[in-house]
Amino acid sequence: MASVTYLLLLALIAVVWPVSLDSAGAREVVIGRWTGKVIVTGSIVAAVVSLAVIVFAVPARRWWWLLLGPLRVIAIGAMAWGGLAVSVTDEPVTPIVANGCETGYVVTERAFLFGASGSVRRLDGPIGTSVGRTEVDDGHTPFEQGSYIAVTDGDTLRVWNTFQSATERLSITSAPSFVLPRLVTDTDFGLAGGLTAEEDTPPPPRPPVEPAEGPAPSPAADARIELARMVQRALEAAGAPVTDAAGVPVSAPLPSDLPCDGTTAYDLSVRTDDNAASYAAILDAWTAEGYAKDRAMQEDLRYNGVVRLSARDRSSIDGLLHFSLSADCRAP
Repeated sequence: MASVTYLLLLALIAVVWPVSLDSAGAREVVIGRWTGKVIVTGSIVAAVVSLAVIVFAVPARRWWWLLLGPLRVIAIGAMAWGGLAVSVTDEPVTPIVANGCETGYVVTERAFLFGASGSVRRLDGPIGTSVGRTEVDDGHTPFEQGSYIAVTDGDTLRVWNTFQSATERLSITSAPSFVLPRLVTDTDFGLAGGLTAEEDTPPPPRPPVEPAEGPAPSPAADARIELARMVQRALEAAGAPVTDAAGVPVSAPLPSDLPCDGTTAYDLSVRTDDNAASYAAILDAWTAEGYAKDRAMQEDLRYNGVVRLSARDRSSIDGLLHFSLSADCRAP
């Protein structure tokens, strides 16, 4: 039995592992709540245990001790190492659910110390293809903890998730954490997961907004040109070469490349030679363009009635400046 189990586990590793190796992690096997990485790690540990059973089951007589003695010591050490590997390979898979309906997307999250990150994956059968990333603070996992809101709007899926903790208030009036193409068009699956827009607790009533506090929202129009212009303006204001996490120079998108199906949005994650100075210069540039400024917890906001900016300096976490631009958009 141990020999058969060992061979089956080797076959499973040979099938699952090459998927992520061939794509440098962009594609991953996803089965239930397990990713290919977790499956491979667990299979390796189980294979080591099966091999240890075989080693200990073989009678050790006379000179066989010269071979089996060291092998048994190695097997015990490998099982201890495997147990540690399983404990640190924690990458739960959580489906993104919008109003009780599956969306065709999942998030795999990993927490470490005071930070956490995740990969948003589009499911094609048992294969999950990475389409985005999430990064949060304080080591919490918002999707596993259900502290997110997913809303389908036409051909778009918009998702908001907490950043500081699972108790942080979410509101769909702010810019979404990320926007994805809608994959599933069926309506009701009765699935549990995330918060609904109706469950979002509205803020206490505020007095009427004075003109000095910020512009009133403009009627929805094609906002792609303005949004793309402000991305370019932000890159110019940085005052230094702007690159992404991989060191590749970043350029502004073309308006025609942006969606316009009720909303339009663009996320920018960049670094410069001096993140702090560039961050301040970019915010000053937005203010100089007539955008009203506001401040939330570790988040700078700008708004001119059309385009909304959410900016965070996470240099101490991932070395990047994060900007999320969004606007209501109706194509002519």
